[in-house]
Amino acid sequence: MNCVENLPVYTATVVVLLALRLDRPVLDALAITILVARICQTSVHLSFEQTNRVAAIRFAFFFVQAACMIAMGVIAAVAAGS
Repeated sequence: MNCVENLPVYTATVVVLLALRLDRPVLDALAITILVARICQTSVHLSFEQTNRVAAIRFAFFFVQAACMIAMGVIAAVAAGS
């Protein structure tokens, strides 16, 4: 379910970044980190029996995605404010 919740947030963030015409290497790195964390989260979910430890690992990858999206939003807000 969280992939459905994350996609609109990421899409909105990208639309804002495009509207602001921001093109920074840090944004590229954050986007790649989101993609890698999502692939890892899904791989862990599909590859292992679901235990508390596996759920914690999945959450860690989810948290990385959320932190990257927040960082992208902060970059957009700072750029819009200046």
